[in-house]
Parts: sequence; C-alpha cells; structure tokens
Amino acid sequence: MWKIIKMMLVCLFLCTLTGCLNADLAKQREKEAGQGDNIIIGVPVPREFTEKNTGFLKGVELAFEDINLRGVNDKKIKLEIVDDRGVFKDAVDIAQGFSENTRITAIIGHWYSDICIPVSSIYEEAGMLVIVPTVSNAELAENNYRYIFQNIPSDKKVAMHMCLHAKNEGYKNMVIYYEDSSYGRNLADAFEQEAKDNEIKIVDRCSDMISELDLRRAHDKWTALDFDAVFLALNMPEAAKFIKTFRKLDSSSPILSGDGLDVSNIVEALGEEGEGVVMATIYNPMDQRPELRDFKERYRQKYCEEPDVWAIQGYDSLQLISLAIEQTDSCSPAVLADYLKDMKSMNLVAGDVSFNEYGEIQGREVYKKKIVNGELKYIN
Repeated sequence: MWKIIKMMLVCLFLCTLTGCLNADLAKQREKEAGQGDNIIIGVPVPREFTEKNTGFLKGVELAFEDINLRGVNDKKIKLEIVDDRGVFKDAVDIAQGFSENTRITAIIGHWYSDICIPVSSIYEEAGMLVIVPTVSNAELAENNYRYIFQNIPSDKKVAMHMCLHAKNEGYKNMVIYYEDSSYGRNLADAFEQEAKDNEIKIVDRCSDMISELDLRRAHDKWTALDFDAVFLALNMPEAAKFIKTFRKLDSSSPILSGDGLDVSNIVEALGEEGEGVVMATIYNPMDQRPELRDFKERYRQKYCEEPDVWAIQGYDSLQLISLAIEQTDSCSPAVLADYLKDMKSMNLVAGDVSFNEYGEIQGREVYKKKIVNGELKYIN
C-alpha cells in the first residue's frame, strides 16, 4: 500500500512541477495536433504481457490498417507504440515525453490502473485525449477529467453482475481474495458493497498470502467460518498462482472472479485447476451483430486465431478516435473530447457506446463464462 502511495505522491509532485509547462503545451497542441499528413496516436503498453496473453496489439493493428485504407479526412494514422513494461517510472517518463510532443492528438492506454490513474493527470494537464481500454477502476472517472475516457465498464458493474450470480447460486458466506493494487482494492470494495446489498456475508477479506502455508492457514479459518465460495480480485498471472495453490487444498469450492482472468490463454494457464472457475467478461462471442461478425472474420483471416476481448478493445479504441475526428473534421483534443461527451452513441464492434459527463462509458454489458471440461462456456 505504501508503495502505491509513494508512486501517487511522485506523480503529484511531477504534475505540480510541470503544471505551467503542460498548460502551455495544451495550448500549443490545439494548434499543432494533426498538422501535416499524419495523425499521431500514442499506445503505451506492457508489451511482453500484452503480446503473450492478449490480442490487444493485433486489434490495434487491424484497426490501423482499416482506418488508413480509407483515410481520415485525407490524413493517415501514425502509431507510436511504446513499451512501459508495466513499470511506474517508465510510464511517467513516457507520459511526459508524449505530452511534450504537441503533434500527438491522442493516447490509448495505459494498461494497469496503478499506472494509468496517476499518469492520466499528466495527459490531462497537457490537453491530450486519452482512451483507456483496460482500466475498470471507477476512480478514473471520479476525477472528472475533460480529456480522459474510460472505454470499459467499471468495477462496480462487474461486481454487481458477479454478486447476482453468487446470489443465484445460493452462496451465503463468501471470501474475497484481492491483490494489493488499485484494481484489486477497488474491485474488492465494490464486491463487498454489492454482497451487503444482496445479503451475502463476507466472512473474510485478505491479500498477499505468499506461500502455501499462508493459504492453508487461511483456508482452515474459512472452513471454520463455513464459507461457500471465493471471489478473486486478481490479475494474471497472480490469479493463476492463487488458483493452483488453492486447488491443492480444496478441489471443489467455487471460485468466482472479476475480469482480471479474462485473457486469451486462460484455459491453458490454469490447466486442470481451472475447471469450474467463473469469470466476468465484457465480450459475448455469440452476439450476432454484423459489425462483430465482420471483425471476427477479418481477424481470423489475418491472425489465424479467434479474437479475445482485448483485441476488440484495441480495435474499438482506435476506431473511436478516428470516427470522432471524421465527425468533427478536427484533430483538436478539446473538440474531440467535447464531441465524445455530447454524442448520443457510436456504433463499434463491441456495440453502441456513449460516454457520460465524467468520461465513463455507457451501453456496455457484463457477461459471465465458466471453464467446463477444459473449454470456456458462456452462462446466463
């Protein structure tokens, strides 16, 4: 926890130190963004993780090709994909570097909430449009930023759906296990509140059990408290480590999770220990809308694999920016931000979406899937 606080303080100090400079950069960006033949968009990601576990960058690449095939108001998109390695200091350096390039119109990123939330203030001060496709932490929208848009349903919505599932399954006593990160704490908080509203008792809430012995002691306590199921507020690969260790001690107790387990290789990563795990997702592959069918067909043709939710998030995030530029005939971040907050809806692969006054996405649903006989099955 102290590590997170220190990172936040460092970022706050940096923003205070550079506030005046960034205000000047915002004014300059309004004049220079999109000038010339290219519209520059930055994409900061932890490259090794995203390439190994998701189709995110493939989705961005496919959108890049589709957009440049038609052009955007006689211009081409130019991507600046950089590796922040999931390291806070690297991300701050990248954010400051992007902010100083006043020809950059927009950013898609960052991947993790502990990075994205604090560095978003740098982009906001520099007047940069930011589309956040992976951070579901409600705190992002609560900052009431002008330029930051959360292109994914919030943890509160995920928690609501998973609690309803738990209630329908008859779980009365539950345990929350979470990672000590902004994502983990906020999802755990949201689930605990929803549990209270649904008359589900949280008999224990804990994190950072680093050994099998720690988990064994905790499991003995949970058994004494007559627990029915565990809810995980974890990302990968930490979630896989927990589940594998937990299944050594308990082969049958139900495991529920937020969308932190929703990566393309989840079945392989969990192996036999993943059987029966239920997780949240914001993607329904059975959706028959023509936009999704067309995207899936072209994605398969190009990459010889099925797209995952993160491929769609990457694709839609870039398309969102390009369509806003087309509709406004402008590369001004201020004009684009105002358009996104005022628009009724935009038809994307993931569905019809809009944003509220806080930059929080509207119109997206949360679904559930379960590992059954080594395959992912979508459930009601």
